[in-house]
Amino acid sequence: MTRAKRPAKRQDPSLPNENILIVGASGSGKSAFLRETVDFKQRRIIAWDPEEDYPLPRVRSLEAFLKLAKKSGFGPIRCALTVAPTEENFEQFSAIAFALAHAAAPMTIIADEIADVTRVSKASFHWGQLCRKVRKYGGRLCAITQRPQEADKTIMNQVEYTWCGALKTTASAKYMAAEMGITLEKLQSIQNIHRKQVQYWIRKGTDAATMETIKF
Repeated sequence: MTRAKRPAKRQDPSLPNENILIVGASGSGKSAFLRETVDFKQRRIIAWDPEEDYPLPRVRSLEAFLKLAKKSGFGPIRCALTVAPTEENFEQFSAIAFALAHAAAPMTIIADEIADVTRVSKASFHWGQLCRKVRKYGGRLCAITQRPQEADKTIMNQVEYTWCGALKTTASAKYMAAEMGITLEKLQSIQNIHRKQVQYWIRKGTDAATMETIKF
């Protein structure tokens, strides 16, 4: 049996948009939701993970991450990068992540607490490229933040799904109520019952947002 050849083109415009923005304060259920929706044992998954939150093999330098990426090419790679959360480091992570993406080799990319490493204005070059193009290059981008009003706006326009759990500040709640198309009162009606369940709002595209529950 001959092995099927990988398409020469890295991109496929027909691929669906699975990108998601996940917003919520600490304890709002972000990690629980990720565990329900992301297979951390899949062949190709990488994470920007300064706080070491994700169950993946870990490297602690960009040099080591780049070396691993070059060795992998478009093949298997499972890795979390833990380095100082600076804009420069995140930009390099984004460039490497995009270089790894291929339409014939699906990959999940997790970017944790993007408000620490992006600006409210237009996204930096490599992060912006990743946000805008990763879908047709076979990537699923999961961007996460506790402070959505402080993160760049490029990602807001490139996700198909927006997830919002409980928020601590009124500024964050007002911002996300507008993004979700619901009232501030509805957004703040979320109840988290410690160790039993968490509630969250989720919106697909321009559809109406719905409230859902994760039970433990």
